[in-house]
Amino acid sequence: MNPEPTDQPLLDVSKAPLPTPKTLAQRQSLPFQFLRFLAFNVRIMRMVIRGHH
Repeated sequence: MNPEPTDQPLLDVSKAPLPTPKTLAQRQSLPFQFLRFLAFNVRIMRMVIRGHH
């Protein structure tokens, strides 16, 4: 059985802030994303190494 449809939205994101041009450029920048990827992996590896001692 499906619940009855309502006219109320499930999530209203109409007032959510839009990303700035700088943020959009960073999201599309492969070098920036690669640096973020490396930084994330370093953080994860530090947690793993600390967990083994």
